[in-house]
Amino acid sequence: MTTPPLSLRARRAIVMTAAVLCPLVAGAQTIAKPAIGPERPFTAPARVERTLSNGLRVVAVRYPTVPKVSVVVTMQSGLAVDPVEKAGLAQFVADAVQEGTASRDSRVIRREIFAMGASLTAFAGQDTSSFTMRGLADTLPAMMSLVADVVRNPTFPQQEVDLLKANTAQALQAQLASPQFVANRVYRQTLFGPHPYGRVGAAPETVANIDRASIVEYHKTYYRPNNAFVVVTGDVTPDAAFAAAEKAFGTWARGTVPPPPTAALPALTGRKLVFVQRPNSVQSSISVGNFTIRRSDPRWAVMNVANQIYGGAFDSRLVRNIREDKGYTYSPQSTFQAMGQAGLYRAVADVRNDVTGATLKEIYGEIDRFREGGPAEAELVNAKTYARGLFVIQNATQNGLSATLNTIYSFGLPNDYPETFQKNVSSLSAEAVKTAAQMLLGSQDSVIVVVGDYTKVKDQLVGFTNITFVDISGKPITPPQ
Repeated sequence: MTTPPLSLRARRAIVMTAAVLCPLVAGAQTIAKPAIGPERPFTAPARVERTLSNGLRVVAVRYPTVPKVSVVVTMQSGLAVDPVEKAGLAQFVADAVQEGTASRDSRVIRREIFAMGASLTAFAGQDTSSFTMRGLADTLPAMMSLVADVVRNPTFPQQEVDLLKANTAQALQAQLASPQFVANRVYRQTLFGPHPYGRVGAAPETVANIDRASIVEYHKTYYRPNNAFVVVTGDVTPDAAFAAAEKAFGTWARGTVPPPPTAALPALTGRKLVFVQRPNSVQSSISVGNFTIRRSDPRWAVMNVANQIYGGAFDSRLVRNIREDKGYTYSPQSTFQAMGQAGLYRAVADVRNDVTGATLKEIYGEIDRFREGGPAEAELVNAKTYARGLFVIQNATQNGLSATLNTIYSFGLPNDYPETFQKNVSSLSAEAVKTAAQMLLGSQDSVIVVVGDYTKVKDQLVGFTNITFVDISGKPITPPQ
C-alpha cells in the first residue's frame, strides 16, 4: 500500500510552519541559561521519642507536606544473623509474615491494605529488617494495627512457605542470567569471605534448607519489641502516633535477643582477581573495590564526598574518563555502602570484550591520581554543593525523611545528624577529601571481579597473577581454554 502524496495546501502549511519555527529555534540557542538560585538549608522538623514499657522505641515527626503518613517498623536484625547454610532466611521471614496472621489470611491482609489506599513493603538488609506502610494520615490507627498484626502474629501457613520457596528458587535462576547480579554476589563473597556480610541473600543451595521451622524460630528470636523501633512521619501529631503505637504494640512481649555475630574481616593483600566464566559473553561486567568504614564512623561524610568525585555522581572522574573520553561504556559508577560493622567500596562498568583490560587500567589510573593529588578546587566545590542539595531533596518528602530517620536509628548516628549534615559537608577541606580518597580507594590491595568469557579477554589480563576462576554460581572451575 503506497502513501498518497501531500496536497499543495498541506505542503504550503509545512513550509510556513518551518519558516516560523526555525528563527525561534535559532534564537533559543542564544538564550543564556538562568543563574543557579541560592542553596536552601534543610530545617529538620521536631522529633519526639518515647519508649514503651516493653522496650519498643517510637519516634514521631509531624511533617505535613501532604495529608499522608509513613510508618516504618524496623527489627535490628537482618541477613547477617542467618545461619550459613540458610542464607536468605531473614528475607524469607520478612516476606512470609505478610502471608497470614492469627486473625487475617493473606487475602484479607491485601484487601485491607487496598481498602485504605495504602501500601506495605518489607526488606531485609545486612543489619536490619524493615516494614514500611504508607497511606492517608486519617488511617494511621488502622495502618498501625495491621502492620503490628503482621509483625507480631504471623502463622506462616505451610502452603505459603512452599510457594515462597518455589518462587524464590525460580527468581534466583532468572537472576543468574544477569551478569550484574552475578558480579555483585561474587564480589561480596570474595571481599568478605566467611564474614556474615559475605551473605547477600538466598542462594539456590540454601533455599532448600529453609523450612517453616527455621522461619518460626527466626521470628520468635529476633522479632521482639526490645530489638525494634518504629518511625512515624507525616501529617499526624506525635500524640496521635504514640497512642496508635501503644494500642498496636503495647502488649508485644519482650524477649532475649542474641547479639549479632561478629567476625574479623579477612586480610586483603594485593590485587585479587576472580573471573566468572560466562561462555560466549560479548561484554565484561567489571567490579573493583575493597573494605571501607562502618556507617556510624564520623568520617562517613568526607568519604561520601570522595566517592562522589571519583565515581558516585554523573560528572565524576570515572564517568568523564571511560564514558565521555574513551567511550568504553554508558554508565560506569562507584558505590560506597557502609553497614553496621564495616562497609565496601565498588567501582563497576560493563564494557565490550576488547576494552576489558583498558577499562581496568583506567579505573586504577583514576584511583591512583585521586589518591596522589586529591580533588581539584572546582571538583570539591561542586561535590559539596551536590551533597548538600541532594540531602535537601531527599528529605523534602515524608518518605525521604522517614528513610533518613530509619538510618539514624538503625546505625546509632548522632541525634543531630539531619541538622548538622550540611554544615559538616561545607567544612570539608581538600586535604581531608584527599585523605578520605586514600582510605576509600584501594589501589594495590583490592578485589576485582570480571564476569565474561575469559577465552576472549585473557590476553588483556596478563598483568594479573592472582586469578581464581568460578562459574556463575560461584563454584571453582579450571581455567577456561
